[in-house]
Amino acid sequence: MPMSTRAAIRSASSLILAAAIAACSSPATSSQQPTSAVADTPSPAASTGGPAASATPEATPASSVVVPSLGADTPLIDLLPAELGGEATQKHAFVGDDLSALDGSTAMVFGSLQNVLGSDGSDMTIGAAANSRASVIAIRVEGKSAQQIGDAMIAGRTLNATTTKDEIDLGGKHVVKVTTTIAPLPFYVYATGDVSFTIAAADETIAAEALSKLP
Repeated sequence: MPMSTRAAIRSASSLILAAAIAACSSPATSSQQPTSAVADTPSPAASTGGPAASATPEATPASSVVVPSLGADTPLIDLLPAELGGEATQKHAFVGDDLSALDGSTAMVFGSLQNVLGSDGSDMTIGAAANSRASVIAIRVEGKSAQQIGDAMIAGRTLNATTTKDEIDLGGKHVVKVTTTIAPLPFYVYATGDVSFTIAAADETIAAEALSKLP
């Protein structure tokens, strides 16, 4: 796996798993060791150039946006938004037994998810899309429902933390908004078909945009 792909995957995964926003790392050059993405958590105002607008639960895709269709064999990378907040995303796909390409903490989270679900790494496929304002991770596990995957992800990311879970409508989707004492921002879990999506964003407006672009 190219180093630029590894760095982008680690960056996207870190955003979701920490519910924080980070700038995607630059493509690596000659080093053979994984590079570390530098994570910053911008305030909503800093990200948008002004006060954050409130996301409306009824937000729907813009007329120019084609929402992808989800089928049993649809590659996860094809379901992810190419642009969020006016900025292109970097999109990558890998499988659960590729965890050696990730940094230790991220690999541990996905490994823990496999253990909770009782699944082999080869049964898990993952797609990631991220930019400096938001990130989306899609996970499919053979033999598991999207609900089971999402519940396992929430359980793993909220261990030993005070957590609030709210079911809300955002971006035209029914989602679980998860707020914990160990993350600076909430994250959102959305299940459809056999895929669980986890979204982290600089503000709820961007999260709504991301959700509106998912199947």
